[in-house]
Amino acid sequence: MRRKLPNPPNHNSEAYLVPRIVLLCVAICVGAGLTACSVEPPIQTQAPPAKRRQEVKALSLDALAPKSDEESYTYDTSGRRDPFKPLIAATKPTAVLSEEKLTCPPTQDFELASLKLVAIVWGAMGRKAMLKAPNGRGYAVTEEMLIGRTCGRVRRIESNAIVIEQAGQDSAGNVLKEEVVLRLREREG
Repeated sequence: MRRKLPNPPNHNSEAYLVPRIVLLCVAICVGAGLTACSVEPPIQTQAPPAKRRQEVKALSLDALAPKSDEESYTYDTSGRRDPFKPLIAATKPTAVLSEEKLTCPPTQDFELASLKLVAIVWGAMGRKAMLKAPNGRGYAVTEEMLIGRTCGRVRRIESNAIVIEQAGQDSAGNVLKEEVVLRLREREG
């Protein structure tokens, strides 16, 4: 007759697993404790001594003043422009403003760069252009109408653009005329 052998112990059961985890934790703690202890005393470092500030003696006003044998320097501005004034100054012509101040259109409240050309219409009554201002309003302009803060005048309304002539002054006081073209954007998409 054959004898049955008892089943071999299952090493995956909880009875064997818990003691192994406890043994592993104890081994880690003992290893960490032994590595933290050392026989060598800690090395003491000394901080470098603090540097003392040197006292600075204040200069007297006599040392800063030019001496009598030195020549004092003066800048001669005759025949030269002021370097702090802009080369081109945008100024409004006074004669034009005084005559037409009563009939200033609202388009003179905006810079030319902020206005957008939206539409151009022409027919028996002539050509008109529609400008959109930054405030969202649309304004109709015709030729010879004042526009922009620099009192530009609409010179021509073409099929896809308007030409605005504006005047400014350079640093010498000469009147400069500049043409600004606002183009109609082609429809996108």
